[in-house]
Amino acid sequence: MQNKLDKQSIKYNYVKGKKIIEEIDMTIDLTFDGNIAAMKIDGILNSENAHILQEKLTEVMQSNASMLELDLLDCRNISSTGIGKILLFYKDFISKGGEIEVVRSSNSVYDLFSMLKLNQLFTVNLG
Repeated sequence: MQNKLDKQSIKYNYVKGKKIIEEIDMTIDLTFDGNIAAMKIDGILNSENAHILQEKLTEVMQSNASMLELDLLDCRNISSTGIGKILLFYKDFISKGGEIEVVRSSNSVYDLFSMLKLNQLFTVNLG
């Protein structure tokens, strides 16, 4: 079963009083294979689109998956809101016997997870 959700967020910045619109794309692909859920996040995960991650993590929690494999190779950055969603999910998921592994990550996400010592909670692999 494959489930794909595309989200385009719009961010407004002001430069010299002028409103500048920036589009921020993020895509999350979620697939299930037996007891393994595989989630691939592309783009920038921030406070404007973290609710999409929450929806996908809820799907994983409600499934029979006991392993979540995160592919963050094409995820350029994760905000504190995104980190918070992952940590809350981690707490609930391991309490039901689940495991998380970051199977691939970009350099920036790997450095962030290492700095926050998330690699001590679950495996974080680079690229």
